[in-house]
Amino acid sequence: MSHGHLSEEMLASTHMIIGDLAVAKTLAMEAEDGLAGTQAKLAELLPENNQQPVLILADLKGGTPCNVGMLAMKDYPNLRVVSGLNLAMAIEACVATSTQVDELAEYLQQIGKEAVLNIPSPTITDDDEEYEE
Repeated sequence: MSHGHLSEEMLASTHMIIGDLAVAKTLAMEAEDGLAGTQAKLAELLPENNQQPVLILADLKGGTPCNVGMLAMKDYPNLRVVSGLNLAMAIEACVATSTQVDELAEYLQQIGKEAVLNIPSPTITDDDEEYEE
């Protein structure tokens, strides 16, 4: 779930890397959707069986997509929301073998944190290999 089309493009990038293995749905909140419109979009995507495990990856903690996911938790006891969506999380979510939604949510939170690095400028020496583009 994301503001704008971030979630759709994230899934497209995931498919580019791992192929069409992903059994995932996206929800793009448009500026005019607001809370009610985003809730209606999510209701269309959620399974009829409210006991089924559902994992939502949201772009931003405290944003409308994340908040809508959190509000849905009252009707879906096995729904979990992980915010801070990044590509590493999306890929891992698509290839994960765990069926335990709590375990998967914790794992993806860790993957997301590990994917964010402050990479210093490299020191290049004459001994380093040269790469041609």
